[in-house]
Amino acid sequence: MFVRILESALVAGALSSLSIPAAFGQAPVPEEAKTAMAPIAWLAGSWAGEATLTERGSARVIHQTEEVRPALEGSLLVVEGTGREPASERASGEVVFRAFAVLSAGDEPGRYRFAAWRSGQFVDARAEVAADGTLTWGFDTPDGGEVRYVIRHPEPDVWHETGAFQPAGTDAWHSFFEMTLHREPEDSAR
Repeated sequence: MFVRILESALVAGALSSLSIPAAFGQAPVPEEAKTAMAPIAWLAGSWAGEATLTERGSARVIHQTEEVRPALEGSLLVVEGTGREPASERASGEVVFRAFAVLSAGDEPGRYRFAAWRSGQFVDARAEVAADGTLTWGFDTPDGGEVRYVIRHPEPDVWHETGAFQPAGTDAWHSFFEMTLHREPEDSAR
């Protein structure tokens, strides 16, 4: 009896798998998705440099690294960032910032999705890429303000990013973040 029930379950499982829509199958990544990511493919690699965070009029400099790798045949960029206090002669820098993000092409040309996690918080940001490869991404804050980051590629192997905040009900932007990173050689160990 148990064998018949098991056989019936296996046959039912096999038949149900045949009815799964093709959209859920192992289809290749569309060429449009890969092509859309080409203007920002320069971000892939290991990066290191300094970031300055300005909060309540006080500036803090940290050592920032970013690991960016393509995924799903180049249709996504996976970003992992780590900020550390500057290292001293006696100690390596303490981690003060960690973030993870996935960048993908959106439904319209030039529009992208930037899903990011930091300190246990998630943001589904909007992003756009200009013709020159400048990536602007941002999101609205719960109180009606807006945060905007602009990533530029001013010269080969340089990533420059700024961040600004616009409080709700104002036209003024307040800078709070600036970072300049340099591409690490592929064979370097951190």
